[in-house]
Amino acid sequence: MKFTEPVEQLCALLRETDGYALLRNPDVAANLARGGDVDLLVDDPRSFSRRLLEELGPPLMHMERSYVQGFFWRWGHVDLLPTLEWHGAVYLPSEEVLGSAFRNSEEFLEASLPHQAVVCWLSSLIWGGFFKERYRELIIRAAHECEDRLFRSLEYAVGPFWARRLVEVAQAGRPEVSVTWVRPLRRILWWRAFLRSPWATLSGLVRFWVSEVKLRIWPPAPWVAVLGLDGSGKSSLLNALKERLGHGRPFVDVRVGHWRPGRIMGSKATGPVVDPHGKPLRGSLASLAKLGLFIMDWTIGYCFDLVHLRAKGMLLVFDRHFVDLWVDPMRYRYGGPLWVARLVGVLVPKPDLFIFLDLPAEVAHARKQEVLLEEVRRLRKRYLELARSLPNAHVVDASRPLEEVVADVEEVILRHMAARTEKRMRRLGLVG
Repeated sequence: MKFTEPVEQLCALLRETDGYALLRNPDVAANLARGGDVDLLVDDPRSFSRRLLEELGPPLMHMERSYVQGFFWRWGHVDLLPTLEWHGAVYLPSEEVLGSAFRNSEEFLEASLPHQAVVCWLSSLIWGGFFKERYRELIIRAAHECEDRLFRSLEYAVGPFWARRLVEVAQAGRPEVSVTWVRPLRRILWWRAFLRSPWATLSGLVRFWVSEVKLRIWPPAPWVAVLGLDGSGKSSLLNALKERLGHGRPFVDVRVGHWRPGRIMGSKATGPVVDPHGKPLRGSLASLAKLGLFIMDWTIGYCFDLVHLRAKGMLLVFDRHFVDLWVDPMRYRYGGPLWVARLVGVLVPKPDLFIFLDLPAEVAHARKQEVLLEEVRRLRKRYLELARSLPNAHVVDASRPLEEVVADVEEVILRHMAARTEKRMRRLGLVG
């Protein structure tokens, strides 16, 4: 299916449906074509979700937070928002935004100009602490064309004092100045919401943190490790995946890592490894001590860094993984007992998928000749044995052109994602 077909289906759905408001970028097709997403405030999220899935089919990734449901397809990304809030604090009343929405020239229900300006301004400012330059002209236009309505909307969120200051800097053509006020704006926004509705705001805060914990226990985006001989094309593959699968199609971004997170001890490597077996092995005690550091780096790095990236919808693709040490201990100068490395490796967080790039030893050696051919043959045999021992491993023929290898690996990842997301949505009751 061409990407234009589901976009046309989405546009048709928006023309035929009520109970929503486009919060920004009302040029839906053009916005999706340039890599943007579609943000919809909806009055009935579950009903709208079901209609969306019926018309567009199952997404490749689904991400549910307390304040938004994200649906990610290969052709684009749609967010459904039940409320406009920050950490449980509502900063624009949904009924007011939905009630003032109008049918634009494309027959989409578009939020009013002042409401769009508030959403474009505060969503990045309050959530991310930055000003999004692409919305500058819209905010300035709202400050000039509908000053009173913009002021009232901002007053609801942050009170009269800060509303006036924000309108003034927008009219002066300098809305980016607001980034220096992030902390006081967050405080006043939350407290005003709390004073208006204490119980709803507190329960919203609890829902926010519960959903964030769930996302880290069951992250929506997968983690993939790519293993194989030097010369198998791992770096080229990772770069291609980053370009093809990021930008919300279907992942928010693709983060590439090398072997370990580097949380507690950074890597000294500044470029490709040109002589992986050039240094002598460490002694047993030094090897075991280093092994302990590796375990700590993997465990702490995953819990404090990697899991948060996955919760944000970012695909993690690593060049190698800890299990690579089992295949090629000399590369990591490990001179201790291999059974100890295998035993403690059980404690290391494992990827959702292992991709083994396989090619004849002679081909790999012709590309990179730092390791003797006989050793390359032994390493290839060990990689294939490891792949057979792992339940989530896929062996891909890397002797073919890069485009074919990338297409195969991409298919493996997306097939895994489709099955993963279907289970996720069944658990949430979005599909039968």
